[in-house]
Amino acid sequence: MEPRPAELEHTYLRLTRSLSCRVDEQDYVKIKPKIAALEELARVENRSISLYDINSKSFLLKTDRHMELLGYKNREIEVSRYHRMVHPDDLPFLYDSELQMYRYLEGRDDKMDYKLVYDYRVRATDGSYIRFLHQMAIFACDRDRHAWLMLVISDVLQQYPEELHPRRVLLNTKTQKVCLFDKEQELVTSREKEIVRLISQGLDSNQIADRLCISIHTVNNHRQNILAKTQTRHIAQAMYYLRCIGLL
Repeated sequence: MEPRPAELEHTYLRLTRSLSCRVDEQDYVKIKPKIAALEELARVENRSISLYDINSKSFLLKTDRHMELLGYKNREIEVSRYHRMVHPDDLPFLYDSELQMYRYLEGRDDKMDYKLVYDYRVRATDGSYIRFLHQMAIFACDRDRHAWLMLVISDVLQQYPEELHPRRVLLNTKTQKVCLFDKEQELVTSREKEIVRLISQGLDSNQIADRLCISIHTVNNHRQNILAKTQTRHIAQAMYYLRCIGLL
């Protein structure tokens, strides 16, 4: 039996409020150059990048380029208020996804090799909803190897139908294998990535088949597998999704 939304919220809040870190002022001094590099990356790539400090329960960095898109003038929106802006059907999904990530990574020595990739809808000031793709990963650990700083990268998924169900994977960034919410497998194989790259160069299925010396039937099977694995409806969406999460 799946937990009810109210139970998920209670569990989520209890966990996040109970987390603590063993860090001191020197740790914050050492991390400053990395924060500056993230801020520059956000500027160059025009992406929303945030760095959440579990120790202080606040953001050390928040370059949110989406608040204006949503119609909010004040970009500094606290977490609880932001959660109230999430589509009510997607909020339990958000809580459950992050809870499962925390539980899976707790006690692992390689916890910084994983990232949670998930999407959900956020309400704009005009009442419409915009879908965002989020990537969450542990950016730094404390002296006891517990998560200290959480990195969140957000991108807009503009052409996704409103009724599309949210997606989520916990991805090992070294092996590129899915570790939660699905059977353990590569999100996309090297051959599938090769085909996506050729599509992005403007080649059609016949040209790809000739280039790779495979049948057009095999190419089309790969295309369908790519759509299924990324849970997208057409190849342009799949390319954007894979590019955002660093697999292209």
